[in-house]
Amino acid sequence: MDSVAGSVSKRCLERGEELCDYYGLGADSGIVELKVPGIRLFRINQYHKMTPQMYQQGVVVILQGNKIGHLNDYRFEYDTDHCLIVATPYPIACETFASPEAPLIGLDIDFDLTIIQELVDALEQHQHSEMPKAQDYGRGVAVTKITPEIRDCLCRLLGCLKDPLDARVLGQQLLREFYYQLLKSKQGYLLAQYCKQDSALSRVSRVISHVQAHYDQKLVINELADMAGMSVSAFHRAFKQVVTDPPLQYIKKIRLNKAKTLMSQDGMPANVAALKVGYESPTQFSREFKRYFGVPPSQASHIGMS
Repeated sequence: MDSVAGSVSKRCLERGEELCDYYGLGADSGIVELKVPGIRLFRINQYHKMTPQMYQQGVVVILQGNKIGHLNDYRFEYDTDHCLIVATPYPIACETFASPEAPLIGLDIDFDLTIIQELVDALEQHQHSEMPKAQDYGRGVAVTKITPEIRDCLCRLLGCLKDPLDARVLGQQLLREFYYQLLKSKQGYLLAQYCKQDSALSRVSRVISHVQAHYDQKLVINELADMAGMSVSAFHRAFKQVVTDPPLQYIKKIRLNKAKTLMSQDGMPANVAALKVGYESPTQFSREFKRYFGVPPSQASHIGMS
């Protein structure tokens, strides 16, 4: 089994490298949308020290290289044997191990709620469902082992992504199979809880979606708790369990990450970016930005990519 898994892993990497060549991801680090909606290929060609980066909902699969992440006291590592499931958008501090000779190559795969919900319903209706039991107050980020079934599905998915017709005919089918195998993995309950409207994870996710859309406005904790259908104390407890940060700390991190993007990608001046994300004091913004990222806003473009 080990030798088979090893050969499948090597084949996945070979197909990932072929896609990098096909899409022009060579000497430069970058990320590209593939021919199946919701799947992106990325390549990072140099080491990046521990730096906060914004992760959106989905799954990150590594074909070569590895990363170490920190959510406050929670440390995790994901690599060619472990993928990362992100059930709610997070600013995660990550250390990236890569070089021009051995770049980090991987896939970002979005959640498709409609497909996942159908699979969850089917698994729950099956008397002998292999899906792990849900943990209602689990953390919204987890690393799970890539099983031989997941790896084989990924390899076939990678194989169809270069040809437009193959991607159109087979892509969604293989993506559905990938979600199915992921739901059966040890951390598959995260995807199931993401779909359940009454779960703590789903309730907190709704609030986080609101924060993502309205981070530049005044956000009141009582109103966010009402949105989650919880008392303020229950909301604080559930939010911190899922996100590992209290609500106000999370909101601050979202604003700082949004400001970093505005400065590094759009060239926006620091004082304008501060106001754009909801800061009233540019001085306070500069102080908190440097404390969080380790560099002043003027060096935002030097902060490594995810």
